[in-house]
Amino acid sequence: MNAERILPLAGLAVIWGVYYVASGQAVLSLSVFPVGVAIRLLTLALLTAIMLYTGELRGLFRTKGVRARLCLIGVMGFLLDLTAFIGLQLSSSGSGTALLKTDILFVNLISVVVYGQRFRRREWLYTFCMLGGVLLVMGLDPRELSLADPGSIFFLLSALFVSINAFLIKSVQRSPKAAVGSRTIAFYNNFITLVLFTATSAALGTLPQLGRVASQPGLLTALLIAGFGQTGIYLVYYYDLARFPVWLVKVFLLLMPVVAGGLSYLLFGERLAVWQLLGMLIVLLGALGILFEQRAKEASELAAQM
Repeated sequence: MNAERILPLAGLAVIWGVYYVASGQAVLSLSVFPVGVAIRLLTLALLTAIMLYTGELRGLFRTKGVRARLCLIGVMGFLLDLTAFIGLQLSSSGSGTALLKTDILFVNLISVVVYGQRFRRREWLYTFCMLGGVLLVMGLDPRELSLADPGSIFFLLSALFVSINAFLIKSVQRSPKAAVGSRTIAFYNNFITLVLFTATSAALGTLPQLGRVASQPGLLTALLIAGFGQTGIYLVYYYDLARFPVWLVKVFLLLMPVVAGGLSYLLFGERLAVWQLLGMLIVLLGALGILFEQRAKEASELAAQM
């Protein structure tokens, strides 16, 4: 796997890390649902502008044969955020963020059971090493990670929804029924999620909190960065899903906590403990191991074709 192919995978972790830090700052001032509304409104504007420039807006109405899946992608996008939010209300964020990283295991299991993907032992080993490194980066005490915790089931559901959504997106990208571009899929995902976030926020009475944005420059900046980050995630994540196996994209997303931790240290002075630095090193070495395995696999496949 050459540098040109690695860049969009590694870049996705950086973009998602920036989004994670910015949205985390935003929820310090607003409830989660108004933040979701604001971010997706900005994302809607950016996606519309991009698709208007590229002439892809007409493609929004050329989705015959995949419309049900496009709507399902949007519903899944909302559910994965909703279940994570409920989990955060019921248990600690430390154990929650760790459980959300189990999406890589769900993806690997779906790949093996549904799609017949075969993994080498070292690929499994490196994946579990990266998961262990992620736990260290998050500063999680393994004793806090209990499936008896009522919030755990919601975090696991969120991870499952994330995994299923990735395969749904890939299925629409490869569907012979309609030539639907990645930006069209992103638009449907964002729009449906926006509608559901708005309805939920209105029902909970938290929508008026958006009035605070104009009077808080720091909050506005965080929302703008998060909105651009969400747009970048849609563009790069869907690009990666169209070109790489879902499991490989998810493996590289394990780098996200490393990026988020580094940014939090540089921007907000949040100190990193020795075990967190060790976790970052383990994650990076695990990613390097995956890359070497991919290179070896591609070389063996090429040799078999000759």
